[in-house]
Amino acid sequence: MNEFQRLNENKYYLKDLYVFFVSLFVSILFSEVFLIHTDYEFYNKLFIYIIIFFPTFTLALILSYFYRNYRIKQTGRIWSIIRYRLTIAFLFISILPSIPLLLFSSNIGGKLVENFYQIQIQEALSSAKNIILNSEEEDKKNLIFKAKILQKSLSKNLNQINLIYSKSLDLGLLQSNKFYLGIFKEDKNIYENYKFQDELKNLEFKKIKGENFEEFSFYQIEKAFYFLKVNSSNNRNFLIIGKRIHIGNEKNIYNILFTEGKYSNLVIWKDKLPTAFRLLIGIFFILTFVISILISLILARQISRPIVQLAEATQQVSKGEMDVKIDLVEDGEMGILIESFNQLTKDLKSKNEELIHIQRIAAWKEVAQRMAHEIKNPLTPIQLSAERIRKKLDNPNREKFDEVVRNGTETIIGQVRVLEHLVKEFSEFARMPSPILINQHINPIIEESVKLFIDHVNINFTLKLSKNLPEVFLDKRLFLGVVNNLIKNAVEAIHNYEKEIADQENFNSFIGEIKISTKLEKTLLRKSLIFTIEDNGPGIDSNMKEKIFQPYFSTKEGHGTGIGLAIVEKTVLDHNAHLRLLDSELGGCNFKIEIPVEGKK
Repeated sequence: MNEFQRLNENKYYLKDLYVFFVSLFVSILFSEVFLIHTDYEFYNKLFIYIIIFFPTFTLALILSYFYRNYRIKQTGRIWSIIRYRLTIAFLFISILPSIPLLLFSSNIGGKLVENFYQIQIQEALSSAKNIILNSEEEDKKNLIFKAKILQKSLSKNLNQINLIYSKSLDLGLLQSNKFYLGIFKEDKNIYENYKFQDELKNLEFKKIKGENFEEFSFYQIEKAFYFLKVNSSNNRNFLIIGKRIHIGNEKNIYNILFTEGKYSNLVIWKDKLPTAFRLLIGIFFILTFVISILISLILARQISRPIVQLAEATQQVSKGEMDVKIDLVEDGEMGILIESFNQLTKDLKSKNEELIHIQRIAAWKEVAQRMAHEIKNPLTPIQLSAERIRKKLDNPNREKFDEVVRNGTETIIGQVRVLEHLVKEFSEFARMPSPILINQHINPIIEESVKLFIDHVNINFTLKLSKNLPEVFLDKRLFLGVVNNLIKNAVEAIHNYEKEIADQENFNSFIGEIKISTKLEKTLLRKSLIFTIEDNGPGIDSNMKEKIFQPYFSTKEGHGTGIGLAIVEKTVLDHNAHLRLLDSELGGCNFKIEIPVEGKK
């Protein structure tokens, strides 16, 4: 790793340290302003700081992770985001199991909620319970009065069922579902007017002070009853009478009483914990938290550093730099991966040099073969014309000699001009000027090119040029030639297609279309400007696509030299861009140019 990379990496860790201290400051400030009172003990304050700091720091890491993902898409530069994933994972794995211990080791859980909302939960719940019990007093007195009357009219053995039933009618216990009456002999239910036997089996009645009855208040979400148990002398036979209470408000009453009971039990359980034990658990939690952060940062750094360097190295290789080597010693699988990468770049460099040499030879061999073929075509009429003149010259009968000489010389001159044109094109292709790249917008160049064709051909042009595109490095003169060449090829392909289908029935319905578009495409490693030209012509056979950019290969029979697309490809490569031929949704060709966008890192 060179000095620049080391300084760059240290800068990242300073940013992480900055995130840590900002989260700590925000947590302490929030706790002091909203949660902590002056009467809090010191260790309880520490607990609150930690409880607030943990989600704050985790949230800061998550936001930093998404920010770095965004920066990678914007700049294409590799940022270390795996460290955030690992750090967050370590925090959750190590801290989450300790949070219940922290909450149970002190009373701060309830205090935090109470202080945040400025209420006393225990007092509020107790007051609500007292209000509920006071509201039941009148119903309890009424039911006790009925129980006393009923008890005086009963025999000791509760054998007079008809008498019990008659007296209950007089007291209004059987006229509605607001009252319950159950007659039990030796725990066996003889009669009940309201099906309640299953619930009554598990109720624990308590003796009422000053009365000869036992009572129980029954609360559920859908119903609430106050029960009295009227025992006989042998306590084996008994009556149970009950009255519905809080009719229409049972659910709210149940929630209040249930919450109050659970909260009271929790507070009692916490208060029984010794202060020293709670302090010990708190210190253990704090140490676990600090150690977890340190270990996660160290391990994440050891894991992410070679990955980041490897990603940066692969990005350099993708740009064509073959002299890339990672000077980092690692053990295990990562060391094997780095060594394999270094060996791969060596092999790629060697293979690339060999491939370039083979391609150069093959390209010039192809050019020589096609040049020989193209030169041979005009040489044949030249030779025939010269032989015809020579034959006429040797013939004593020179009738029409002037005409033969004139026609022969015209043929020779015409074919020589063809040779001159071939040589000129070959020379231009071999000596194309190097582009002068200037940072500029691409849309005006495309619009300028379209204006040359849109008014002269009977073809519909569709422009979908994205707005607010970034500038790219272009040579306007050369790139304008690229666009002109591609549009010209599309126009010619459409016109040739029209001639081919002229005799078909649906010829009148054919309309030539050319679609030109630009857009910005972002990936994790780079940002590119995409320029496409599509047409609805006949397209190109799949077996010809590999040869379409070769010099002197043409699909235009009789009038194509095969230089145009070769020049287009060379110009695109000189702009550090990529050119591909794809199938178009319109049915014809789709030429796609991908131009890299150089932005601030």
